[in-house]
Amino acid sequence: MRNYLTAECYKVFRRKYTYLTLLVVLALEGVLLWGCWLTSSWGNEGMNFYSAATLVAVMLSIGVYAPLLTCDMVFSEQYKQNTLKNEVAYGLPRARIYLGKLAVSTLVSLLAAAVMVALYVAGCWVLLPHGEQDAEAFALIGYGLAGAFPLWLGAQGVTMACCFLVRNTTLAAFVGVGLLGVVPGIFQALGLLFNPVFEKVRQLMPTVMLEKLPNMAFQTDYLALCWLMGLALLVVSTIVGLAVFQKKEIR
Repeated sequence: MRNYLTAECYKVFRRKYTYLTLLVVLALEGVLLWGCWLTSSWGNEGMNFYSAATLVAVMLSIGVYAPLLTCDMVFSEQYKQNTLKNEVAYGLPRARIYLGKLAVSTLVSLLAAAVMVALYVAGCWVLLPHGEQDAEAFALIGYGLAGAFPLWLGAQGVTMACCFLVRNTTLAAFVGVGLLGVVPGIFQALGLLFNPVFEKVRQLMPTVMLEKLPNMAFQTDYLALCWLMGLALLVVSTIVGLAVFQKKEIR
């Protein structure tokens, strides 16, 4: 397994796609930082380190869709290029292939998230005025990341399952977006039209939980719920994806 992980890491970290994607995201962060600094320089006293840095907690829900990119970086259209067929034909266990790609895509996601958060918060610290709420800002960011981490893992598991089970890369991305972003809206409509139980289920979906996370700051019971639901989604999606992939015909 270690050799397989090393090979997958070598492959993904040599791709220009990986670094260009990160560069684009960091550039967008730079635009946001510039806007915050510009607003502050114009005399807006409400724009300070606290108000800018805590935007991290508000933007955590975007991380649910990041696996669409990181899984694609690792999976790399292997059905289209027949490289997955070659791995299976070579005798590699399908479980090793599936879990190895899931582990590497998760590693890429976490490294990218760490770089983006660290650079953004550092930029806020350098460019914006400070106040008594600085420590509270760090606490809120820490709480948000602690709750978002398991939900991101769940989204990673769902997205990787889509990559393995749907042969077309574009269609796999659409299925992933549908499961993570569209299904909660459908459940909301069903809850309004038919039965409130659908709304209760919707409240446990990653996108909805991440949107609520900043408003549930420092509530340990909600943090525990995030971990429970995120890890449950990761385990269930991995079991389903691996079970189907074990029987899937690779052409």
